[in-house]
Amino acid sequence: MMTMKTTGDPKSFLLQSKLLLPRSATPVVPRPELIAWLNEGLERKATMITAPAGYGKTTLASEWAGQLTRPVAWVSLDEKDNDLIRFWSYVGAGMEQALGGSFGSFRSAQATLAPGQSEPFLVEWLNELTDVEEPLLLVLDDWHVIDEESIVSSMSFFLEYLPPTVHLCFISRTAPEWLKAKWTSRGWTNEFDITYLRFNVQETVDFFHLHNKQEMTREQAEQMLADTEGWVTGLKLYSLVMRHRERVPMLPGNHPGERARIQQYLLEEVFDALDEDTQRFLLALSVVSRFNGSLGSHLTGEVDGAGKLAELAAANLFLIPLDEGREWFRFHHLFADFLRAMQKRRCPERTAEFYKAAAEWCEQQGMEEDAVDYYLAGHHYREAIRLLEQMKSVMVRRQFSTLRVWLSAIPEELLREHHYLYYSYVLALLWDNEPERAEKHLQSAEQYYKLASSSWSREEKDRYLGNLYYVRNFKATKYDMEVVKGLEYIQLAIQHSPTGTDLLFGSPSMPLAPSILRSYNGKRGRHLPRELADPFFHKMIEFMTPMGIQASTEVCYGELLYERNELEQAEAMLKRGLMDVELTPHEREKVYVPAYLFLSRISKARKDYGQARQWLDEAGQRAGSDMEQAREALILIEAERAAMQLDMGDLSAAIRWKERYQVSGTDPVSVHQLFVYLFLLRLLTEKGECEAAWQLSERLLDVAQKNHRPMEALEVEILQAVILLRTNRPERAVLKLEAALDDGEPDDYMRVFLDKGQPVAELLVEYIQLRQKGSIRDKLTPTLGYVRRILACFGGAGLSADQTETTLETLLTKRELAVFRCMEEGLDNAAITEKLGIGMGTLKAHINRIYSKFQVTNRVEAIRRGKELQGL
Repeated sequence: MMTMKTTGDPKSFLLQSKLLLPRSATPVVPRPELIAWLNEGLERKATMITAPAGYGKTTLASEWAGQLTRPVAWVSLDEKDNDLIRFWSYVGAGMEQALGGSFGSFRSAQATLAPGQSEPFLVEWLNELTDVEEPLLLVLDDWHVIDEESIVSSMSFFLEYLPPTVHLCFISRTAPEWLKAKWTSRGWTNEFDITYLRFNVQETVDFFHLHNKQEMTREQAEQMLADTEGWVTGLKLYSLVMRHRERVPMLPGNHPGERARIQQYLLEEVFDALDEDTQRFLLALSVVSRFNGSLGSHLTGEVDGAGKLAELAAANLFLIPLDEGREWFRFHHLFADFLRAMQKRRCPERTAEFYKAAAEWCEQQGMEEDAVDYYLAGHHYREAIRLLEQMKSVMVRRQFSTLRVWLSAIPEELLREHHYLYYSYVLALLWDNEPERAEKHLQSAEQYYKLASSSWSREEKDRYLGNLYYVRNFKATKYDMEVVKGLEYIQLAIQHSPTGTDLLFGSPSMPLAPSILRSYNGKRGRHLPRELADPFFHKMIEFMTPMGIQASTEVCYGELLYERNELEQAEAMLKRGLMDVELTPHEREKVYVPAYLFLSRISKARKDYGQARQWLDEAGQRAGSDMEQAREALILIEAERAAMQLDMGDLSAAIRWKERYQVSGTDPVSVHQLFVYLFLLRLLTEKGECEAAWQLSERLLDVAQKNHRPMEALEVEILQAVILLRTNRPERAVLKLEAALDDGEPDDYMRVFLDKGQPVAELLVEYIQLRQKGSIRDKLTPTLGYVRRILACFGGAGLSADQTETTLETLLTKRELAVFRCMEEGLDNAAITEKLGIGMGTLKAHINRIYSKFQVTNRVEAIRRGKELQGL
């Protein structure tokens, strides 16, 4: 059996050194006027510090941040952060570190992030930041490296709705193109450019005094400024050259556009002044993005790599420490660019060798992702593939974008040789929201199979086709919303690859939610009818079981059975998912929390309130022990507890829940918060705050419909009918309920109506009577048979109001009625199958559905219930 594995800590891919406030290893020229201007800008939303490389942007910001009394979250960005999830993971980790605590909603909402789908995450995150009373500064250093559109647009949204306690600071070589004119006109931004950052004469004099212990005349300082145009790094390079040489360097002609020549000249002057061993050491290190003494020794043969790095840092050779212990370093960007260019010019034949050595060292240290990076950078594709081979069937959390970058670097002919890599790349494209590119590769894969497969073994063909159809299924269901095609593809995948797939996986994690079923985006806002949904779920579970990842699908199917009011089958499937979730190595709470919630609802539907509470208690205990932050589970569990009391007319628990979690009808609501605010909607309705309830319901309906969430939209419609009934608008209430019934019938949903209690029963009775009188046009849907089946399940008051119309014929299907008549005759199962000409499995399914509709557990109770319905 193939078992899915996973990496561990979700923060494991974050480099803590990127979250440290940079500290200069040398004295810094005081710039009090700039610091004062920066402080004044804290009253605005954001500060923009923009200038070319080497003008002291980071130094100024770090000195400013170090003098503030408020917490500072610092994130040093690089090119690899052009990944939506990785970027916001660093931002969240930086803010948590600055405030000395964790944000539960950030961790749960983070899993919802995907290109083009950042708004739900940002709404939840901004809502939580609103509750932070302590002012906070968030600094994003080297913002110019970010060019991913999904990050830029999400940051624009973030800044637009930023709470007043948070101030953003962007440090960038170029002005952000997304900077909106209205932000400037409204005074939202405090902008610093090169004209602010250039050194003046006095600062130049102070600089040389601090760095070279030299005094210079005003005339000399003015000449230096003319040469460097106040460029801080130019002055630093000048001072280094002057330390190593007796003469003052003669700079090349300096006019606009020639700063690059000056930079290259001064860097060469500094580099050429170093001894040959030091030059070789620096050139070898230039291929890696960060380094310590051990890696330096491995790359260069230097006996004391750590000592050498300490010596170079003391000499001010543009080494930036990455940790408090000054063990890890990186080069200043300008110096790094210079060294890489110099290395390629002096010894290009050793570049690949350096990358391989760095990768081998990282592999030995357990830094597999870094190792893959360096193998691929050095074009050591076979070694990278060897390492990737070890990750087959590994679930790498939140790293689909990384997988895509890795696999896109490997030549396509090599990917073709390793079919699982090729399909892993296509799967990564799909998770990265690029279905068109994925489709081109899938068509290419199908063509390749036709041309090349004649020489393959049967096993190779099956494995290739199994992967192809699995990815085809994923695209059909996720993007095309064609579950019929998805079912065909998953059947083919099982046929060719009954033991599952061997692809590289990023984690398809979802936010902690009270329902897996409701997270499904239905085509045109609808789920599937029974005849399509049941075989699809059965096949998906069959395919996923060999890999041990079937639990979430089992719970999802259990929820669907519950919504149909097939309680026995639902309970069995939910318990099965609860057992199989133990095979899931991480994020189990995202499966067992909804499983427990729906098991509790099943017990509540049976009036077994003690067992219902026990399920919720078990969920709370498990969440508290398993999760780093249990808040996101507890808000759901406690809402379910409060709902149980609300059903009995006790509002106290729901009111305490509202106060504890600070939810309001005017809050911005994301699609992933619908459950919480639907419960708030129920509470507002029960409290008689119907105007506020209606306004909230309209917003919730809009969110549900726009995000193709049919179950939530259906629930809002039912609650709106209840609100209309409570505000003495019965005619509108009945029409609103009719719309809900029309939406619910294709999927045979019943519990969403039953769980709303007596007001819905009253409306159903009224609706049936109006239909019978002809007061409502008798349309094809919703059928009166469907309406009566729901009403019959209310029992008591619901039945008495429509006794003459609620019969076995309206509650049971024709086949179920035939089975029940046989049960009344006392026939056993074998006799019934023979009489009706059906299989034993089919018969048992019919009997289970009869039990669910009658809300009984055995044949004797079913026959007695049937007699009650017939008035016997």
